[in-house]
Amino acid sequence: MAEAQSGLPPLDLDAPTEIKRDSIWMRIRPVYPFLLVIGIWQVTAYFLHDLMGDLFPYFGAIVFRAWELVTGPLVKAAGVNSENFLGQFYALIFQNPLSFLDQLKYLGESPILWHTLSTAWRLPFAFMIASLFGVTVGILMGRFAFWEGFFVPLLSVMLPIPALAWTPIAVIWFGNGDQTVILVTAFASFLPIAMAVWTGVKTINPVWIRAAQSMNAEKMTIFWTVVLPGSLPMILSGMRIGLARAWRAGVGAEAFAGIRWGLSAGIFDAQEYLDTAFMMVAIAVLGIFGFLLEKVLFQPIESRTIIKWGMMEEMGGQDKKV
Repeated sequence: MAEAQSGLPPLDLDAPTEIKRDSIWMRIRPVYPFLLVIGIWQVTAYFLHDLMGDLFPYFGAIVFRAWELVTGPLVKAAGVNSENFLGQFYALIFQNPLSFLDQLKYLGESPILWHTLSTAWRLPFAFMIASLFGVTVGILMGRFAFWEGFFVPLLSVMLPIPALAWTPIAVIWFGNGDQTVILVTAFASFLPIAMAVWTGVKTINPVWIRAAQSMNAEKMTIFWTVVLPGSLPMILSGMRIGLARAWRAGVGAEAFAGIRWGLSAGIFDAQEYLDTAFMMVAIAVLGIFGFLLEKVLFQPIESRTIIKWGMMEEMGGQDKKV
């Protein structure tokens, strides 16, 4: 009997594995939209700068304003007289009379740093509170009919209400300060997290649960090994939406809660002085901070859980990108 011919070359197990590397243009593909935005901004500023002046600055002016906000106290203490970026940079590197510790001290006095640090602890802290309560309430709604009937109508009424509407009431009840910002931000982030977790728990594949029950698994075992991993994609999705709402709520809360330090508070203060460049720098820092939270918080969890467990393919997701 003739052997079947596959038409494929014989498999060489000793051959070295070749790893196809992406080109440099593929690696920098995430930069393309930012370059497009910068180009559009420059073209628009070219036509509007004569009409609006510094109210619509060029991109270079925004970059120089960011440099001033970071190194302003250091430049003043070092006695640098230059008013351009290259002159200040050269003087700080080669003609700086201050010691290393003094340079760190004056860099620590930069206003944008204090604004960033103030927002950097308020928002993650409020988001952690919202995630803790949101995941707990969502699981209760998904597993118990009583809590589902209790929370779902309440959350459905509160979810469409903007967090900014609660800020004046929170200021009256809790006063100006960090506590108001944290409470408003946490409340705004809690609502979408709870609803997404409830949806994830309710839409667990019943075949998985029946398979666990057929092996006499206890309820807590089913929860930890089936329900929680199966609903994890929706949990992470809800936390992403909650983080986005936390940013928006924090903007309004910092503006109305009498906060001195904070990126959003700095934006509203700069409005009084028509400092558009400062507002753009603060907005850029907000975006960068959110991007870093996404990379540091969500992507490692996804890669170690739902992607490693094959949950994306189970939910219809694709592993490969075109």
